[in-house]
Amino acid sequence: MAQPSGESLLNAEFDALVEEQLELWKVPGLTIAIVQGSKTYSKAYGFAELPDKKMTTDALFSTCSTTKAFTAAATSMAIQDSKATASPFDWDTPMSTLISDDFVLPDDYYTKNVTIEDLLSHRSGMAPNMWVLACTEKDLTLRETVRSLRNLPLSEPLRTKYQYNNHGYIAVTYALEKLTGEPLAKMLKRRIWEPLGMKETYFSIQEAKANPDSAQKFVQGYGWHQTDECGSYNPEPVMSWDASTGAGSMVSNVLDYSHWIREQIHKTGPLKGHDSLTRPRILHFESGDIPPGPWHAYALGWFCDHYRDQPLYTHPGGWPGFGSLMGFLPNKDFGFAVMGNATSANIVAERLIVHLFDKILDLPNDPRYNKELAACFAKQREEWDRMVTPPSLDDMRAELYPSLPDPPLPLSLPMEKYAGTYTHKASCSVSLTVWEGRLTADSSGPNPLCLELIHVSGEFFIGKLWNKRGIYFKKFPVEFSVDSTGTAHKVGMLLEPALGEEKIWFERKK
Repeated sequence: MAQPSGESLLNAEFDALVEEQLELWKVPGLTIAIVQGSKTYSKAYGFAELPDKKMTTDALFSTCSTTKAFTAAATSMAIQDSKATASPFDWDTPMSTLISDDFVLPDDYYTKNVTIEDLLSHRSGMAPNMWVLACTEKDLTLRETVRSLRNLPLSEPLRTKYQYNNHGYIAVTYALEKLTGEPLAKMLKRRIWEPLGMKETYFSIQEAKANPDSAQKFVQGYGWHQTDECGSYNPEPVMSWDASTGAGSMVSNVLDYSHWIREQIHKTGPLKGHDSLTRPRILHFESGDIPPGPWHAYALGWFCDHYRDQPLYTHPGGWPGFGSLMGFLPNKDFGFAVMGNATSANIVAERLIVHLFDKILDLPNDPRYNKELAACFAKQREEWDRMVTPPSLDDMRAELYPSLPDPPLPLSLPMEKYAGTYTHKASCSVSLTVWEGRLTADSSGPNPLCLELIHVSGEFFIGKLWNKRGIYFKKFPVEFSVDSTGTAHKVGMLLEPALGEEKIWFERKK
């Protein structure tokens, strides 16, 4: 049977699926572009800004971590260029030989051996360290951010486990700019965006908003605040993290991304000769990933999978208010880019793309695979419901502290003695104040969150994070350390899942 054309794929059946998924996952609007051979098809759905600004196919989004594939491509080009110089480098070049004064990790072995390839494939041994986004100084320079790595934890032996880590891409960005003498933004524009005709792609939200025309096209991002009766969309503030750069700073639209996806499939333009970017570097085994399978892999800025035996390359992007997904089936000359103005848009994108894959591949029904796929979707829904419906205090207490004394032990100090500013050596800080008998803090990091500490027994608390629009984020154990002078001199929080029961400790600012 002949494959359906892209035009017929974005039909009334697809439109109905989009509308259903937007409502189910609380996404105000979404755009999609698909490439099939020499043709490109695109559509827009819903709203760019509530209550009534319609979404358009040229609407601009923060494309978040889809930036990583561009950074990896720029690195490949810089490596190729270096072959003609007196100081060539390659994927297996240790980072410390390129930026020796700045790239230092907590263990000398890692410092000396972590390579460019390790950082771009998330196998460096560094913990994900996503907690940093809530409390780091958001105006840190690239260099300052790289230098903070010496104070961020490692969690696995080198090259043994996939652990998604934005700081690796930040470090590579800094090294590229030092080695080439050119900002990554200029290199991408000169070597990739302009040759591909990506005329509405920018390296930061600030750059996109500086142009009146593009500022009008930049969508408003939203988060969903669930209440007992219904819920509401809350506007998300614009991201501000100067150092994100090559890890996730780009702004673009699905029309521009369609050029990028076609180049990934054919590699006849700026990517000619750069085939190694999609070669798998590390396996990972998350059971809920889509498409389902016993294993998944990561290359350089790309996830490597199979959908019903067809090679598939994808990468999502997410930040409060934005979600995106790009990818391609190289053997079918088919690719896609989906962008939406809520974090859950990348979940919607997965459902839409699975629908399109099934139409394109025209494969017989496979009940076993459908069951596995349904299980992945159900797990996503369970996680989503948990995020938008905060647990009760009793449930949190039972989960985090199942063996509390009865009655609980009192604090050793008055509550106000625990207030104050606590700092971490990685340029992070938390300022605690007392409010209605609880310790609270409003973070000022790139992803600003509200922290509430609820006393449970002795020096132990429940930590609860939510964003400033009231959307629940996570819960974790917290412990204060009181010294012999009666001073709460440090606070430990179980912020990094990769460290098991090891807490991240902040010391009282003197």
